[in-house]
Amino acid sequence: MKRSLPVSRLTVWGTSGLVSVALLAGCGNDDGKGASGTHGPASEAGTQQSPAQVVQATNAKTTQAKTARITLSTTVAAGSDDETITGSGVLDLRDGTSRMRMGQGSKQLEQRVVDHVLYEKPPAASGQLPKGKSWMKVDLRRLDTSRSGGGAAMSDPADSFAYTKSLSEKDVRKVGEETVNGVSTTHYRAALDLSELAKGDSARERELRDRLGDSVPVDLWIDENGRTRRQQLQMTVKNSARSTGSSAFPRQTHAKVVMNFSDFGTAVDVAAPPAGQTVDVTAKVSQQARAR
Repeated sequence: MKRSLPVSRLTVWGTSGLVSVALLAGCGNDDGKGASGTHGPASEAGTQQSPAQVVQATNAKTTQAKTARITLSTTVAAGSDDETITGSGVLDLRDGTSRMRMGQGSKQLEQRVVDHVLYEKPPAASGQLPKGKSWMKVDLRRLDTSRSGGGAAMSDPADSFAYTKSLSEKDVRKVGEETVNGVSTTHYRAALDLSELAKGDSARERELRDRLGDSVPVDLWIDENGRTRRQQLQMTVKNSARSTGSSAFPRQTHAKVVMNFSDFGTAVDVAAPPAGQTVDVTAKVSQQARAR
């Protein structure tokens, strides 16, 4: 009998958040820096941008598209077991408002993000919720402040591309020209510096390095307008004994997250579920995160 991996779906979301990519993602929080006022791989003056300059600018340029459709594939492997979650939906690239359906086969759930609050509706037969409730609620702002220091905004869907602005020339290289879902793109590979992701929070940086190593590889496919069409992260997460609950579980979990962006400008109309149908699990998720 196949055992369940020591990483739940919410844990997959949380692990992805460690490197600024959640199961639902948006750009947002752009301060205009790093864009260089350019459009595409070449600047208005006709000079060719370096790979780092192109990647640094993609946060602002993708956000300028306002909205997009997204498809997602997250694969988690531990030992001889692996699980893949797929999903699709729409999102507002400016503030992270989004709606998705995701899951494995017939086990599908609905997920929404509204005003930085995550709502998740598990399958009806899952038995995860109290009687009369159909949605779990996680307040991302409260989740951020409950973690060590002030650098935990990485779990916010509105921050998913913000890391690109801090990449330096040594962090990025051009792989080549590739087609993604019928669109011509340039493929770039970057190494995310975890000290940059920690945003000056030394405790957070130690946590990231303990669990992920010194850097995390990320691949970006950027179109001629400077917009990200695909983002892929691969990471190896060290599992503590207390997070697995058993020495029988592998000590490492490998995760691969791929997101595709298309149909820029699509309508995004998302509302929060009725309050009476939700149960707030923010405190529980926060406790689980601290225990890992």
